[in-house]
Amino acid sequence: MRKRREAFWQTVLAWHFAFPLALSFIGLLALYSTTYTGSAMPSRTVLMQVLWIAAGIGLYLLVARIRVGVKPANWLPFFIPVEALLLLTLAVGWVAHGSRRWLKLGELTVQPSEFAKLFAVFLLAYFLSEYTRSEERRSFFATLGVLIALYIPIVLQPDLGTAMVFLALFVTVMWVKPLPRQYLFGFFAALVLIAVPGWFALKDYQRDRIMSFVHPSRDILGSGYHVNQSKIAVGSGGVWGKGYLHGTQTQGQFIPVQAADFIFATVGEEWGLIGSLAVLALFGAYFWKTLALAKRVRGDYQRLIAYGVLAVMFFQLFINVGMTIGVTPVTGLPLPFLSAGGSSMVTMWALSGMLASLQRHLPAGAG
Repeated sequence: MRKRREAFWQTVLAWHFAFPLALSFIGLLALYSTTYTGSAMPSRTVLMQVLWIAAGIGLYLLVARIRVGVKPANWLPFFIPVEALLLLTLAVGWVAHGSRRWLKLGELTVQPSEFAKLFAVFLLAYFLSEYTRSEERRSFFATLGVLIALYIPIVLQPDLGTAMVFLALFVTVMWVKPLPRQYLFGFFAALVLIAVPGWFALKDYQRDRIMSFVHPSRDILGSGYHVNQSKIAVGSGGVWGKGYLHGTQTQGQFIPVQAADFIFATVGEEWGLIGSLAVLALFGAYFWKTLALAKRVRGDYQRLIAYGVLAVMFFQLFINVGMTIGVTPVTGLPLPFLSAGGSSMVTMWALSGMLASLQRHLPAGAG
């Protein structure tokens, strides 16, 4: 019994559990406020979020017990299921907000592109680790092929935000892995070449969002409405905020999709600059510990997994908070651990479980 208690507290106090738990709790508080109607009873959205956090913690504990740092013999079991789900979503997925991103299972909806982030970390680490110099080119193009296979169904949904996460992940692992830089430069050159036709392939609302980002006052009652209302909320919070459940923008439901995409606006309005900085400090501490872990593990595979997790979470934080205050385009990316949404929540907890596994199985003397 004593050993079980010790193991329990070791888990609870571990940084890869404690920081996500604190952020998830803050997210629940903010979510309660965004859905508050005057009744003390939490909304169905809040109750579902509690269940998703519990499911995420369960998945975290499961993944933490697996030896994530042992490179699998075959990559196909990590690729085929997620690719099949992405193609199935493209074929028969549920359409909402102009995108076909979700599979509807009765009352439950799941977003396979969120789960794809988890598998993408595995796959990119798999192909870019532990190869000889003669296998360098083959590994690069295998990695690029897997990325494209996951990327295309997501772009066609369309889900530009998640597609950008995949690009950020790819660039990060390419930079961490000491491949010749011509590969990375070639990749950037290819992005530039497809940028022009890619612009015309975007949906009208996606182009409008980008144009509203470039010209914020262009259409504040249309494509720029979300960001304009969010900036009002954050700016009105001042240093200390308006107080919990007292945000006029939040309680007045002036910000669309506030529970998911713009949850940080609630933090800024009701908790002010101090509360916002406290949330960012939690993320900063989590990323710092992840970076420290990445430097302590042995082997390219483990190192690229740690950096991959860091890339996914940091990029989503940067884009989400940035679009809340108008410094990045609106892409619909959730804020890790805070935004409402089950698929995102369990994926973020699973990614944290990967870090827990790497930490748990550090070789002796690695700190």
